[in-house]
Amino acid sequence: MSEVEEVARAAAEVSKFGTKALDTTEKMALFLSKVFKQPIEDAVGIIGDRLRFLRWERQVRLSDKVNEILEQRGVKETRAVPPKIALSILENASLEGNDELQDLWANLLANSMDINFTEEIRYAYLEIIKSVTSLDVRMLYTLYNSLSEQRIDWNNITHYSVNKQQICEALSISPQDYEISIYNLFRVQCLAPAIIKGGVKMGSEPLTIYKGTDAVVMTPLGKNFIEACIK
Repeated sequence: MSEVEEVARAAAEVSKFGTKALDTTEKMALFLSKVFKQPIEDAVGIIGDRLRFLRWERQVRLSDKVNEILEQRGVKETRAVPPKIALSILENASLEGNDELQDLWANLLANSMDINFTEEIRYAYLEIIKSVTSLDVRMLYTLYNSLSEQRIDWNNITHYSVNKQQICEALSISPQDYEISIYNLFRVQCLAPAIIKGGVKMGSEPLTIYKGTDAVVMTPLGKNFIEACIK
């Protein structure tokens, strides 16, 4: 039995899908053989070797980036990172082909190792990184910088909003791209719609205006995510 057939049979047994998994694997192996005009084992090996090389290449970049960050900070002694965090970072970072997004993993790992970084490293940050795009990251950082320049009270972060026009102009993006990113950042709860309190009251409560995507605020989770993964 060839190596390809052994892998296919093992996958079929583990997945308990009977011969379907075997048929599917063999079908893919035959297709790769046709593409490369090579024997099945060689064709599958070409793909496997390439994928392993790409992951190794990305892992090397990650390690270089983390070491660079720690060296710039002058960190000599590091702490152990919980396996739940470390293994997930290493796995996902090795699959990330975008340098800007891989840097999020590098920053998070560096902060996890840095004994001087005192903020809590939340597992939720890993899920957020997997959910955002480069534009989302730039948008978050733009908002964070804008708020920093205003010297706001970070304990009341949701009291400060940034409007749609300001963000679009700062990033030179279209309203359509803005809307898509904003809704995604709402979804991962890094941003939220601004709610403006008016001067008019209904009973003892002031009337409020829900701004939707026209004006947004950064959430405490968004702020902490930026400081752990972007800043």
